[in-house]
Amino acid sequence: MSRVIRVETAYRSRQRILQGMALALRFAASREASAGDQPDLLAFLDLSLAELRRSVDETAAAWEKRGYWLKADRFRQDWRWAERIGDSLHSAIESGDLDRARASGMELATPVHDVRLPASLARARPWVGAWDRRNGSS
Repeated sequence: MSRVIRVETAYRSRQRILQGMALALRFAASREASAGDQPDLLAFLDLSLAELRRSVDETAAAWEKRGYWLKADRFRQDWRWAERIGDSLHSAIESGDLDRARASGMELATPVHDVRLPASLARARPWVGAWDRRNGSS
């Protein structure tokens, strides 16, 4: 079996995820957003937070492997908001309470408020179809 080589670093992956979440939140706050976009936006944020937590755990595990336990603990603590908001958002979506899910999703505005979006993402809509992807549909 050959080694898996990833081109994207964990840092770059986290930046990409944060940019996607910032884009989704800015769209949700815009006049373009409709009630029909809400499930996709919430599902996209849920999936993004899960991916973000995997990235954080992967980085911290690599540091622990090298004996940098304090650095790993501090890093996990810095990203604890993702776990807290992710758990809240996920449980709200699972229970079908989209109003509570929207409130949990809006909590992300604080951590991602200073994320800069490149011009190439201006018209991107990465959340389209996220509800179906989250629920295992095609």
